[in-house]
Amino acid sequence: MQNRSGGMKQTYVATILRIGLVIFLLISSVAIVYTTARNFRSVQILSTKTLESTAVALSFSAETALRASRDDANAEIRDILSDRVVAYAMITTGDGKILFHTNPHLVGSYLSDKKNMPWPSTTASGKRINLRTGLPAYEFDYILHLPDGTAQLLRLVLYTAPADSIVSDARKMWWTVGIVLMLLWTAGIMLERVFTRSLRLQQDMERRSQLALIGQMTAVLAHEIRNALGSIKGYVQWVHEKLEKPDPKKEGLAVVLRGVKRIESLTNDLLCFSRNEQYHIESLEPAHLISEAINAAAPSWKGTMKLAVKPEPSRLMGDREKLYQVILNGMRNAVQAMGKNGNLGISVSLDGRWVKIRIKDTGPGIPAEEIPRLFTPFHTTKTDGTGLGLAYSKKVIEGMGGKITLANRKDRTGAVLTIRLPKGIACKKNIS
Repeated sequence: MQNRSGGMKQTYVATILRIGLVIFLLISSVAIVYTTARNFRSVQILSTKTLESTAVALSFSAETALRASRDDANAEIRDILSDRVVAYAMITTGDGKILFHTNPHLVGSYLSDKKNMPWPSTTASGKRINLRTGLPAYEFDYILHLPDGTAQLLRLVLYTAPADSIVSDARKMWWTVGIVLMLLWTAGIMLERVFTRSLRLQQDMERRSQLALIGQMTAVLAHEIRNALGSIKGYVQWVHEKLEKPDPKKEGLAVVLRGVKRIESLTNDLLCFSRNEQYHIESLEPAHLISEAINAAAPSWKGTMKLAVKPEPSRLMGDREKLYQVILNGMRNAVQAMGKNGNLGISVSLDGRWVKIRIKDTGPGIPAEEIPRLFTPFHTTKTDGTGLGLAYSKKVIEGMGGKITLANRKDRTGAVLTIRLPKGIACKKNIS
C-alpha cells in the first residue's frame, strides 16, 4: 500500500510538472510571437513615417524656395527635388495645369486625370502606390501656400526601396523567432524526457530495493517453513500409510497432506522468486519453444490454440528454460481465465530491434482497477493463487533485457500478455 501511494504521489508530481512545463512553453511562445509581431509592425510604421518625413522636408524646402520669389526659384526647386529618392515631382494649379515637373517636357500641359487631385483639401497626405513600371512608390501631396495668397499642389512620388529594405530585414526576424521557438520546445521536450526517465529510474530503484528486501525476508521464512514442513509431511504420511481405509482418521490426514502440499508449493514459489537468478542467454527459435508450451499448458482443454509466426523465422535472445516457464505460465493463466472453451492465440513478430510474443485470450478481461497492480508480488485475483507468477515473469524477462506487459484487448473481450525480447543474434553469452 505504501509503495502504491508513493507511486501515485510521484505520478501526480510528474503530471503537475508536465502541465507547468507546457504552460510555461505556451506563455513563452505567445510572448515571443507577440513581441516580435509588435516590433515588426513598429518597423513598418517607422518606414512609412520615414517616407513621410522625407516628403515633408522636401516639400517644405520647395515651398520656402517659392516664397522667396527669386528668378531662379524653379532651378532651386529642381535642385531640391533632384534627390535620387524622388521618382518624379510636379507642381500644378487648381485646374490641373502643370507649372513644374521633373520632366521639363510636361510643363504647361494639363493633368489627364483630375479626380485624384486633393483639392480643396488643405492638409498634406500620402499613400503607397505602384508605378507603371511595377515598382512600389510613395505618393505625397502637399499644398503650397504662396505669398500672394494663392495655393498650388506639390505632388512628390518617392521610391520606397530604402524603406522597404528595412522592413525586409525586419521580416527576417521571423526566421530567428522560429528557430528560437523550435529550440525552446526541443529543450522543453528533452527536459520532460530527462525528468520522466529520472522518475522512472527512481521508481525502478525503489521497486528493486523493496523486492530485494522482500526476497531476503521470504527466503528466510520459506527456508524455515519448508524445514518444519518436511517433518510434518513425513510424519503425516507415515501415520496415513499405517491406518486402514475404514478408519475415518485416514480421510482427515489426506486433507492435512493436501494442505501441506499447498504450503510446500507456496514456499517453493517464494524461494524461486527470492533467489538470485542465473541467466544463460542464447539465440532461440521461439516457435519451437511455444509449441512445447502449448502441448504442456492444457492438453485436455477443449478450446482452440493457434500459433502465428511472422516473419519466419524470428530468433530472439533469452534464457530457454526461464522463457519457457514464463510462456507456459501465461498460457495457463489465459486458459484458466477462459474456462472450458475459448480461443487462445499466440503470435511472434518483429518490432524493430525486438521480437514480440503475444498471448491473447477471449476471457472476461482484467478489471481496470487491477491493471496497475498486476505485477506486484503477492497480488492475485485467483482464490488459490500465490500472486507470484506474474511478478516472477516480470523479474526474469527484465533480467533477460526484455519487457512484459498485460492489458485488455482493444478489439474484443479478453486480455493480451506481451513479451518483448531483443532480436536474436548468432553469439551466446552467460550473465548472472
